[in-house]
Order: sequence, then C-alpha cells, then structure tokens
Amino acid sequence: MSTYSYWRSDQGNMQALSDELAAQAAMARSREASLSRRLRSLEGDLSSRVEVLTRLVNALIELGEVREELALFTPARRARDAARALTRAVVAGEGDVSHLRRSPDLADVPGYWLVPAALAVAELPGGRLDPEAAQEALLRDRRRAATYLVAVCALVGQPALAREWTPWVLDAPVLPAAGWGSAGGVPEAATERPAEEPDEILVTTSERALWRAAAAGHLGDDGVAVVRAALADRVALLDDDAHARWRARLLEAAPALPGNGDDWGSPEAGAADGPGTRRRAAAPDALPLLRSWTAWSRAVVAGEVALPTAAPGPLALGASSGSTGAAPGTAATPSGDPGPGAALLRVVGSLVNEGAPVERGLLERAELLADRVGRAPEDDGPEWDASAGTLVDLLVDDARGTDPGLAALAAPLLVDDLRVASHARASELAATPAPSRALRLAGRTVTVTPADDGAAPAATARSELLARPVDGASWGVVGGVGAIAAVTLVLGIAVAPAWFAVTVVAGVVAAWQWFSGEQRARDQRAAARASAERFDAELAEARTAVAAEAERARTQREAVATVVDDLDDALAALGAPTSA
Repeated sequence: MSTYSYWRSDQGNMQALSDELAAQAAMARSREASLSRRLRSLEGDLSSRVEVLTRLVNALIELGEVREELALFTPARRARDAARALTRAVVAGEGDVSHLRRSPDLADVPGYWLVPAALAVAELPGGRLDPEAAQEALLRDRRRAATYLVAVCALVGQPALAREWTPWVLDAPVLPAAGWGSAGGVPEAATERPAEEPDEILVTTSERALWRAAAAGHLGDDGVAVVRAALADRVALLDDDAHARWRARLLEAAPALPGNGDDWGSPEAGAADGPGTRRRAAAPDALPLLRSWTAWSRAVVAGEVALPTAAPGPLALGASSGSTGAAPGTAATPSGDPGPGAALLRVVGSLVNEGAPVERGLLERAELLADRVGRAPEDDGPEWDASAGTLVDLLVDDARGTDPGLAALAAPLLVDDLRVASHARASELAATPAPSRALRLAGRTVTVTPADDGAAPAATARSELLARPVDGASWGVVGGVGAIAAVTLVLGIAVAPAWFAVTVVAGVVAAWQWFSGEQRARDQRAAARASAERFDAELAEARTAVAAEAERARTQREAVATVVDDLDDALAALGAPTSA
C-alpha cells in the first residue's frame, strides 16, 4: 500500500472519530437542555407550592390572631350564644325557657341589639312580648331588631304582636340604613348611600322571606295589607326604564292558570325562570297570551287565585338543629325554594350570627380566612341583607308562577303595567303593515295589496311582454343566399351545368335559414305566452293569499281588541288605580 493510501485511511478514521465525538457532544447538550427545563419546571412547581403554602400559613396565622382578638369580646360571644339558644327554644316551642332567660351569659352588651331582642321574645309561647326590651332593641338598631322580632313572632304564630314593626322591615329603599351602634351605647352614623342609586330596586332576603310568609297566610290579613302597601310604595319608586322592562317581561309568557286538584298552573309558567333572571323567551302569539292574562285576572277576581285563609300558627315546631322531617311552613316549594318558615329561620339565624357591633368586622374577617384555608362555613344560605332579586323580576315571577298566594299578592300591583302592556301589544298589531306580494314580469314589478289587486300594472306588463319583437328568420341572410342561388342558376344555364350544384346548395341554405328563424320566432312567442300564463296564475295565487292574510289580520285585530276590552274590565275589577 502506498503512502498516499495510508494517509487517506488515517484521514477517514479521524473524520469518523470527529463525527462520532460531535454527535455525542450534541446528545450531551440535548440532555443538558432537557435536564435544565425539567429543573426549571420543578423549581416553578416548588415555588408555586411554597407560595400556596405560604398563603395558607399566613391565613392560618392571621386567623389565629383574629380569634385572639375575638377572645377580647368573650362577653359578646357568650351573649350571642345564649341568645341563639333562647331563640331556638322559643321558635321550637320547647315550653318553659326561664332557665335560658336567666342564663348569666345573657348579659347586656352595650350597643348590641340582640340581647334585649332575645329577652323580648322569651315569653312569646305564652302570647306576650316584652315591650320595654323590644323598644330598647329597636332603639339600638331599628332595622335588624324589627326584622328579628317580626320573623320570630311569625315563626311562633304570633305575628300580631310585631305588626307595628312590620313596615320597618320593608322600608329600606325609602329610609336610610340605621346605624349599628357602638360599644359605648351611642349609635354610630349610618353608612352613607352612594351618589347614584341602583338601576332597579332590589329586595333583600329578609324582605323576600316576609313577603312569602304574608303570601302563605302566616302574617294574617293585616300583615298582607302591610306587605302589599310596602310593595306598592316600592313600585311607585320605579323609573320609566324599570316599568318598560316590567311590561316586556309580563308579555314574555303566559301566567299559570288554576286547574283541577293539585295540577295548578300552565307548563310554561311552571318552567319559568328563577327570581332575578333576565333571559328573554321567544315572543308568543298575542291573542292566546292576552287570553291567558284575561283568564288569570278573572280567576283572581273570582277568588280562584287567592291568598290562603289567614290562620297564623307556629311554623317551625320541632325545627331545632338536628331535627328531621319538615315542620309546617318549612317544606320546600315545588320550585325548589325553601318554605316560608325555613326562609324566616335562615333570616333569624343570619341576624343572630352577625355578632355584636364591636366584633362584627372580626367575625367577617374570620369567616373569610376560614374559607381561604378550606374550612367549611358554619352556616349556609345567603345573609339576611343579601339581594334576593329585583322587585320587577320577583313580581313577574310571582304573577306567572304556580303559587296562588304569591300570584294574588302581586296581582293588584301589576294592574296598571299589564293594562299598558296589553294596549301597547294591541297597538303594535294595529300598526302592522298590510300584507303584500311583489311579482315581476317583463321588467315591471306588480305589487298586490288588499286595496290594490295589481290589475292595471299586470295588464301593462303582460302587453309589453307579448308585444316584444321576436328573433325570427334573418332576412338579410336568406335574401343574400337566395341571390347567390339565382346567380348560380343563370350561370348554370349560360355557362356550365356545374353551377347547378352551387345553386342547389345555396337554395338549401336559404330554406334552412328561413325555416329555423320561423321556428325560433314561434318558440319565443310560445315562451312569452307561457310566461304570461304563469304570471296570471301567480297573480291569482298572490291575490288569494293576500286576501286571506288580510282577513286573518283583521280577525286577529278584532279578537285582540275584544280580549283587551275584557282584560280592562277584569283589571278594573281588581280595584287598583289606573295610572295616567
């Protein structure tokens, strides 16, 4: 082997070794990059976990500090626990509660309304309410104390004892919020209201619970009148936009109508949206919708949709914690909402659990921190002053719903808006444009309406179509080819017989041109006549359809006008004043 061959072999080995080293280096870099990414990912996961654990630890530490601060208000906590036990015993009808009333823990806390309120209801099972204690509680916090007293009296079946304070529970949109009071017994200034009022009037959970209790007959006839008057005052505060939405929602669906036995209500009303929702349903036909509202109004007037007989009685006997079975008034409604008694119990529980003024902020902070660290809340359900929905949505849902008490309570409040909405719907039908059909022929548009059958423009279009020139035989071509045939015929006679062949060909061409042109003209005239006949048929069909639609529209307008008149009579019988 030559020296050059050895050199080439060594060079090849070195090149192979270099390539292998480069491949191994690239693999090492790839592994290093992969390990770096995994390390960064692990560092990120570890960092996020450490951050989460840090937040939890901080929350636990802060929760411990808040509880240490709450320990400074032990008398308030003990008073709240004692008041809760006394309230539960009174509501559950446990009989003699004197031992709970004399509990050393039930000591007065300056500025706290709950202790005098609980002492005021201690003798409710015997039919007596301590007026001095009740007045002291109302002086410290009118709205909370009034809500507590009215709810507890309704739960034990003594709503008349708190009748004078019932309007105070429902006057929140009119009167400023009451101050909570301070530890020194001097009421604090009420929280200032924002400069801009909410778009619509809201109803709180406590107000809604009292509303439903009145509709169920648990507040007596006087309670129904008070609640209805308070709702009427709120309706008077609605602006034009709220009234417009109210009227639109009333005519979105038909109301529930009384049936036989337990089958009460229409399917669409039973499947209505929950309170506060604003989903718009497809617009129903005006005539059956207005007929349903007319039948509903007549049913209210006739007493078929009415408030139950006022027979106040205990709503939550045996409803202490840990009890099973539904007490009267506590069973859930078909829509899934808790019964009036259960709703009032939640309101009372929320009021009791709020705490004294000096500890309320700490209790709220403790609840927030407990939720942050994953502990279950001590109580469920919305707060007593949480929103239960807008006044408009609740009134519409009650009127269209399957509860006759709620429907009867809301009926007089929606008379004016239902009347305006029904007249507006009838006006919309009256303003609906007359039916029409548009047909085209020969470049002209013929419009058929109930007042004009389009005879004149149809005749003009038909005449123009039939008078249009047709594309017949091309006489220039026929004449030219015929002239060639004549010339070649002369040449065949005078010069040579061979020209006769050209004569024959030219004659055949001239005859074919004439025949095809005439056939084309006949086809075009036949097509024009067919188009005119189809147009005549479509015109007759359009006249029939327009006449039928016009007759249906007229009949519907007359029927709607009659139903609106009947609805006006039924609404007038409800006795509500007519708005201007």
